[in-house]
Amino acid sequence: MKTKIFVICYLFLIGCSSDNEVPNDIINQDKMVAVMLDMYLAEGKVNNMRLSRDSSLAIFDVYEDMLYKKHGVIDSVYERSMSYYYDHPDMLETIYESVLDSLNLKQERLKEKEEDPEDDKDESKKENEKGETLEVKKDGAKVEGDKKENKKE
Repeated sequence: MKTKIFVICYLFLIGCSSDNEVPNDIINQDKMVAVMLDMYLAEGKVNNMRLSRDSSLAIFDVYEDMLYKKHGVIDSVYERSMSYYYDHPDMLETIYESVLDSLNLKQERLKEKEEDPEDDKDESKKENEKGETLEVKKDGAKVEGDKKENKKE
């Protein structure tokens, strides 16, 4: 009888422990955020192409393979990691919060860039150390322009 109670208590303690250590064969939370962020961005790109479902799936498969290579992840490990995090909703919530925060930050930066077209115009003309105005083309080639006088008053 004591053995049964001991086993039940042991199982109860194991089940209730909040061990946030991720097993070795599971992608850690930080890397999972990066992979999922890139997956959502790739999915958005494919959706914006407005292709048929079959074509979209084929293109997304290519993106997915590229992302796995970029992050050094094998697809089976990614799937196993997703299953692990689905079984640990507190960890999954933390991951999704980070992904959402990153997506919102990217969206804000994109809006700021769209709202401030003056930055793009200013980047086309730069001044070097000698006071000469240089125009910079989009491909990065420099074209010399007028010399500017540096007057100190």
